[in-house]
Amino acid sequence: MSIFGSLFGKKDGGSHGGCCDMRIVEEPTCDCGGACDSASDSGDGTVVKVMGPGCKNCHQLHENALKAVERIGRPIKVEYVTDLAEVAAAGVMSTPALLVDGKVVSAGKVLSPAEIQKMLR
Repeated sequence: MSIFGSLFGKKDGGSHGGCCDMRIVEEPTCDCGGACDSASDSGDGTVVKVMGPGCKNCHQLHENALKAVERIGRPIKVEYVTDLAEVAAAGVMSTPALLVDGKVVSAGKVLSPAEIQKMLR
């Protein structure tokens, strides 16, 4: 056991050695794109993301997205992302932005629940 292992309670066995004596954990993966967070999720895997810095318009778009999803009646995951690094990585140039399954479908304006519903059908 290394010095760090004894300090932080790491037990012997299963490590791959190396300079840091790190343990590599492989998690099962699937090709759902991360949409299967829970085993009980029976939705079609649609994920809606509202992206922005957390301003009034971003909050309004998030509220409208939640209303639209509620009216549709099938399970759709709605996320609200305020991390600017993630917003930039998604290619969003103006906020608020709405992404459906990773694709930017609207940027720079607040869509109504009816407009969002049309995009999700």
